[in-house]
This record gives sequence, C-alpha cells and structure tokens, in this order.
Amino acid sequence: MIMKEKTIAVIGGGKMGETLITRLLSTKTLRKDQLIVSDKNSSRVSYFQDQFGIRASTSNVDVAKDADIILLCIKPQLAQEVIESIRKSMNKDQLIISIMAGFTLAQLKEALVLPVPVIRAMPNTASEIGAGMTVLACCNSINGDHISMAEGLFNAVGKTLVLDEKYFDAVTGLSASGPAFIYVIIEALAEGGVKCGLPRDVSTTLVAQACLGAARMVTETNRHPAILKDHVTTPAGCTIDGLLKLEEGGLRVTLIKAVDEAARRAKELGRE
Repeated sequence: MIMKEKTIAVIGGGKMGETLITRLLSTKTLRKDQLIVSDKNSSRVSYFQDQFGIRASTSNVDVAKDADIILLCIKPQLAQEVIESIRKSMNKDQLIISIMAGFTLAQLKEALVLPVPVIRAMPNTASEIGAGMTVLACCNSINGDHISMAEGLFNAVGKTLVLDEKYFDAVTGLSASGPAFIYVIIEALAEGGVKCGLPRDVSTTLVAQACLGAARMVTETNRHPAILKDHVTTPAGCTIDGLLKLEEGGLRVTLIKAVDEAARRAKELGRE
C-alpha cells in the first residue's frame, strides 16, 4: 500500500533498468502510470514507450523532477555527470536508490548536496527471472518507510537483504559477480558430460538442474554445504574420486580468489 501512489523514475534504461521495469509491471508491484524512464539513447526511449507503454525521455531532469523515488541505474563513471544534471530539480522529500557498484553512500550524499535519503542497492542478473538477490545499505536519514519502499521494489525481482555498507564490495564480488562464476562451472561440468558421451543439450540440462537442486537444498534445509556434500559422497564411491580431482585442480582456492578479485575491482570503480 505504501507504493500505491508513488512515482518512480528509472534513470538509465540499460539491462538492469529494463529488468526492474519488466518485473515491477509483470508482478503488478507498480502500474504503468507510476513509472518513468530516461535514457540518452532516443531509440531506447522509443522502445520503452512502445514495449511497456510508460513515459520515457532523453532528459534526466524531466523524469526526476516529479518522482517520489529516483532509481540510479547507471554506471558509476557517469554518476557525477548525471547527479549534477538532476540536482537542481530535486527536493529533500525524494528517495534516491543507487545500484552503482563501488559508489558509496558518502559519495552519493556529497554529489547530491541536498539532505535527501539515500539507499544503495546491489541486485544481480537473476533478477530477470525473479530469482535475484538484492542487498540494500542505507544512510542515517533513512526511516522505516524508505526501507519498506526499497524492499517492495526489489522483492519484485527476488529476495532482499539489508546489510551495513562495509560489506558492499564483498557483496558485489560474490552476489553480483557470482552468477558469472556459476555459469563457468555449469559450462565446464556440461563439457565433462559431453566428454563422457552425453549430447550437449542433455548434459547442460542435467548440470543446470543439479545446480538448481543443490542451491535449493542449501537455502531450504539450512544445512551447511559441507554436510550436504558429505551426504552425496559415499565411501569408495564415484563422487569422492571426482572431488579429489577438484581438490587437485585447486577449485576452492580459485573460486575464493575470483570473489576476492571481483570485490577489489568493485572498490576501485567508485574511485574512477
């Protein structure tokens, strides 16, 4: 109910901006008349008008000035330019939600100048099918209604979690980049199935379902992954031999380093 009469401006009609709009409409979280989107590309503006029947403009100022909530779905490198373009048309009652990696709450507050409430959000690409994970971090001026509104928006694309901002680089390296790492694992396991004689489409289906089932076992049983792994691994069976090869190849260390490196890069993005 808190979102019933709110107007949301999505600045940046890229992949994540479109995903949010798609899910917000398909889940009936928002009506078409509650959404406005801006993009510097006029063809994207036409696309949003034709595909979704929502208001769209090439002007960030036009979409931001009358919005209750402004979603910054842009690259961090564009932050200063975009914020400066809308700052004079904003008011202190608006809520700003940023999905920019590496761009901190302090940087946002400094760029905005106005004492507006600000939330950082880090969704991931599984949001496209409503299976995303979004982590939120809030500035001190945020109240319960602000958090409820942010959760309401991102619950449309999956699950939400509120954390202290100090965890955000790690969240970016793990939750936002993580799907890409999983896709590489799925691809590699599917190749293993092909090596053993399975058709590629069959092998990919088997691997994808195995990953989906394993993920649900973790989230729905609340058991530690190591315990679940042990349940699959019978004495002198085939699984333990496969696990031994994974250990020989350094899979654990490689994945840990991948997350660490992605988190390091996330920290750098806000400084560029």
